[in-house]
Amino acid sequence: MAPFLANYYLTYKCNSRCTYCDIPVKAENVGIKETPVEVVIENLAALKRLGVKVVDFTGGEPLIYKELPKVLKAAKKMGFFTSLANTGILYPAKAKELTGLVDDLKFSLSTTVQESYKKERGVDGYEKVVESIKLAKRLGEKPSIIATATPESIWGMESVVKLAQELGVIVLLGPVFDYCGNDLLDEAGIKELKRLAKMDNVAMNEAFTKFAADGGNQTNAPRCRAISSTIVISPDDHLLLPCYHMHDERLKITHDNGVSNLDELWRSLHVQQKRKEEGSWSFCQGCTIWCYFESSFLWPPDEYFWLNIKSKVRWASQKLKVSTKSDKEVLI
Repeated sequence: MAPFLANYYLTYKCNSRCTYCDIPVKAENVGIKETPVEVVIENLAALKRLGVKVVDFTGGEPLIYKELPKVLKAAKKMGFFTSLANTGILYPAKAKELTGLVDDLKFSLSTTVQESYKKERGVDGYEKVVESIKLAKRLGEKPSIIATATPESIWGMESVVKLAQELGVIVLLGPVFDYCGNDLLDEAGIKELKRLAKMDNVAMNEAFTKFAADGGNQTNAPRCRAISSTIVISPDDHLLLPCYHMHDERLKITHDNGVSNLDELWRSLHVQQKRKEEGSWSFCQGCTIWCYFESSFLWPPDEYFWLNIKSKVRWASQKLKVSTKSDKEVLI
């Protein structure tokens, strides 16, 4: 099976300092420089040759990457489904350039209390995020809110849901995962998350919450398909194995006469051998890093597969419901 998804880290820089993320401050990330837009586009062409369908442009804060509009235009021209999550703080300055180029545009927001936002993010940007969501709607986009539930934010998360209802957008709820020392939701927090997931304008992947409750990935029977399903590219043009968060290997991508060898690199004997071992390394035990399991659950058809499908159907139905309501409001 060909990889379905590419997580393309355009930059590790970020204008926020979220408590549950260490990407912009991690020692090995500081000082890494982004690659030129031509190099990124060559890699997109290689992803296309591999059969990748979805490219998630991420970071850091992807809007920091100056040539983002050119990258997105190239991705759309090649037929990719494009996804991008951002803090919302930089969006107003770049909104018009990005209009129509992102299929799944997400704004990260986990609280409606300005002081709580500042404490969680390290910046005072709550009002700017709300402004950005409203602007995206005015430009004809279909934005979503992505809300990460921490042991602190979960108890105010209903206000985020109500904000989403007021703004006419979907809120994607998800529990914080086990990375960089994060405290995870307890049983009461998970119960609250499930309660909120039943509300209008809310989508949550039940496969992940069930998987986390079951103890995450088990190395003796790996459920992770990180390498098989997802190609991870660093800002400085490396293929990361087995994933970004737990990568223990960086393979340099080469370019010859405008052609990237990324597809050949992924098909190499070395990568395919690593692929056979995915999810079985000691650092994979108990892993619940969601960035790779949504695509991992695309096969085989087990309990997580069906819960994943069920959640995708709800997400689509909620999205359609919100879109239809917005269209009627415009007509009125």
